[in-house]
Amino acid sequence: MNVKDDFCAILDTFVDLSKQEIHNLIETPPEITQGDYSFPVFSLSKIYKKNPKVIAEEITEKLKSVSQNKYSFSCISGYVNLKITDDYLFKQLVQEVLEKDKDYGKTKKETPKQIIIDTFNVNPLKTVHVGHLRNIVTGESINRLLKYSGEDPKPVFYSGDVGTHIAKWYWYFKKQKLTKKDIPEKYKTKWFGEIYISANQTLKENKDYEQEINELQSKIQNNKEMQVEIKELRDMCVKSYFKIAEELDVYLDDSFFESQSERKFLEIQEDLQKKHADIIYESQGAIIADLKKKDLDVLLLVKQNKAPLYGAKDIGLVLLKKEKYPDASYFLYVVGSEQAFYFKQLFCLFDLIYKDNYHHHIAHGTVNFESKKMASREGSLILYEDFRDLLFKKVLEKLKENNLETEQQIVKDIAFGTIKFEMLKLGLNKTLDFSLKDALDIQGDSSVYVQYSGVRAQSILRKVEGVSLENIHKLKIELTIEEKTLLSLINHFKEKIELATKEYKPHVIANYCLLLARMFNKFYSSCVVLSEDKQLQNKRLLITKAYLITLRNALDLLGIKIPKKM
Repeated sequence: MNVKDDFCAILDTFVDLSKQEIHNLIETPPEITQGDYSFPVFSLSKIYKKNPKVIAEEITEKLKSVSQNKYSFSCISGYVNLKITDDYLFKQLVQEVLEKDKDYGKTKKETPKQIIIDTFNVNPLKTVHVGHLRNIVTGESINRLLKYSGEDPKPVFYSGDVGTHIAKWYWYFKKQKLTKKDIPEKYKTKWFGEIYISANQTLKENKDYEQEINELQSKIQNNKEMQVEIKELRDMCVKSYFKIAEELDVYLDDSFFESQSERKFLEIQEDLQKKHADIIYESQGAIIADLKKKDLDVLLLVKQNKAPLYGAKDIGLVLLKKEKYPDASYFLYVVGSEQAFYFKQLFCLFDLIYKDNYHHHIAHGTVNFESKKMASREGSLILYEDFRDLLFKKVLEKLKENNLETEQQIVKDIAFGTIKFEMLKLGLNKTLDFSLKDALDIQGDSSVYVQYSGVRAQSILRKVEGVSLENIHKLKIELTIEEKTLLSLINHFKEKIELATKEYKPHVIANYCLLLARMFNKFYSSCVVLSEDKQLQNKRLLITKAYLITLRNALDLLGIKIPKKM
């Protein structure tokens, strides 16, 4: 059902505005009793030289010529309201949802855009902690939204495998006389992370070690044997990262490393300086991008010691991506908001170097755990495996406390659902404070609350042999306020996807899931589903089925599963 588009087309006949202007003005009323869609006429006052109340009344009077089988119209305080008739809403929407099933809400495009998404930004030989999860699940949700909307997204892993942190990790690894044989089969990522934490702690206690690390870093640049060993360690670490991706049901199409992008930049450096000599030039032995005319200061690309920095590597990275994905011209970067100014500088450069491409920074805030800020250079962080295992334990306790099922798969579905929902339900620009108590509140704004409503719907549908669409169009349907509200929410699913995708805002879907679950629970409490009145029962079973399909599809956009039972 495309009721909003219908309303726009109907109003276009009577209103002196473009279709796009009308479409942009159409709203959803705060109460379903007021209507399904509203059109404010205040912007027409200057055109018609009339009071908005009068304009709304005149338009509503003209709308009486439109078929009343689908819609009815009313006006109040300068708004023209459209209400979908019960009969049309139920029959058209339920049939569409049940027939499309897993495809309900999806869009197909003849020429999808290939879009590269930088996500899972975790450097090898460092730590994967709770803060990284926001980056990881945000990138995956945006990938799913784009794919659901008919595009061709390619999420990629980009990681820094050169620099001081590598030398620091390798220094401690050698100092402790460790070898690859010491790397455990389980908890590999945690092991790699603990090496990095220990190296920082040791350095903090004795600053004299800095000289050793600097000397080692210089030695690595010319020692092939060390380079080979570090690459092997890097690959083992990254492989353990991909296990986390698999565990979180996160898809990555390819991986790139700073060592590759650095080489790519060095290949084109001379040509870049010639083409853009007014912007990119040598200054005091270093190479800079002078962006002062754009009020973006100066971006240092290459240090005096000839070492390329982040900006240079990111220039090379675009070329690597274009070689791998020649059809791509859209590039998204899911990176913390503390890098906002850097990306403004970078994209200003890209406008010169890669003129036909679109680059966008999807910024996200930091994550605090139980109100404690985390920093990867210190010990004040929660490593991923510790956090995951703690969550498994707490979920199991919560299920036992509520006399619910405690099978391992149920625990996993809820635990991973909780990670994703908490990371995605808040606007990306905000700092997220992860509270275990709130995250596992079965009656609160939590994943387990939403998942439980889906389990309840599954349980209802299992109690009958099947739900039938047969003879649906022969019925005269009247809906209670709970039935109507739930169906109206289901009907808004496609609009929510459109908004979330267009603005890269997964929290729109997370909050939609909460609204949907709350409304289903009201419907369940107020409307007896299993009834001796078979016509009534079939109507409510169809609504329940439509709800379950919509909720499952919406949660899938967040990477969350509904457990089979609870």
